[in-house]
Amino acid sequence: MLLNSVLIEKAKPLDITLKTSDGNRLTILGDSSNHSLDNFAQDVLAGLKAEKKSLSPKYFYDQTGSELFVQITQTEEYYPTRTEKSILDDYSAQIVDKCDKVNWLVELGSGSSEKTDSLLCEFHKKRKTFNYIPIDVSDIIIDSGKKLLEKYDRLSVTGILSDYERGLSLVSKVENGAKLILFLGSSIGNFEPVEIDAFLSMIRQTLGDADFILIGFDLVKDREVLQAAYNDAQGITEAFNYNILKRINRELDGNFDIGKFEHKAFFNEKHSRIEMHLVSKENQTVTIGALNTKISFKYKETIHTENSHKFTPEMIRAYADKAELEVVETWTDPQDYFALCLLRRA
Repeated sequence: MLLNSVLIEKAKPLDITLKTSDGNRLTILGDSSNHSLDNFAQDVLAGLKAEKKSLSPKYFYDQTGSELFVQITQTEEYYPTRTEKSILDDYSAQIVDKCDKVNWLVELGSGSSEKTDSLLCEFHKKRKTFNYIPIDVSDIIIDSGKKLLEKYDRLSVTGILSDYERGLSLVSKVENGAKLILFLGSSIGNFEPVEIDAFLSMIRQTLGDADFILIGFDLVKDREVLQAAYNDAQGITEAFNYNILKRINRELDGNFDIGKFEHKAFFNEKHSRIEMHLVSKENQTVTIGALNTKISFKYKETIHTENSHKFTPEMIRAYADKAELEVVETWTDPQDYFALCLLRRA
């Protein structure tokens, strides 16, 4: 099947629609208004001017950061990606059977869709037609969508180029049947507890009686295993952490000297989370030209760049109960390192 001809049209409520020449099996919707650089600048200024300096982990993922993260997932120490994939490989048939009326698969932060392939394969086996809605800020969903159509002849793909919150609000304008929402990779662990509550409550509002959401949760485990995953021997996570400063230098005319900062990642047991920081090795001042500002750092002062919360089954159930969601079933690996939880409206 030839999918190399793409037609660009204006579309509502989004601004751009791309359709393949073979009809409507592939549609990519995207917001042409791009305020990402403005948002980045505003968030950097607010975060570095705060009493406790921080930068949002969503800004790790420029092209360089995304490439580094792929390398992280391939390190010996970083277990979440391969463990989640093993669970999907082992239990996708059961997941699809549980979602007996579902004909739409919606994925938040889909990336290349590689981690979703086991589920797509099972749905394709058990449905006459099937629809996939990947939501991602990267246009990688265009190429991945084309590859999926070549692999699955009864699949239709409607990608949404957007952050998942805005994208999810548009799903109801695209799908018209029972859906399974995927939120994989333990991305929920990057939220603060109050944000988890808000996210799950928001998700609940989008669910119909036959709808489900499948969420990946990284489980609490031995401290050494947790900390090693964010301090790999090759130093790739360290480079990933530094890249956020390099991005400020590249995009906002900053003059961070990377050698004057140290990568630090550790498990905070009280808050059940891995914390990632960049620690200033000396008293120093950094200029950010695009923000027309200078940021002073004291010796050992940190920039808090990421939290990655780890969960117990009791914590997961408590979050679900608060959002009026029911945990239908949970699948884990033999070591109980990771869990995939299927939820629906209680």
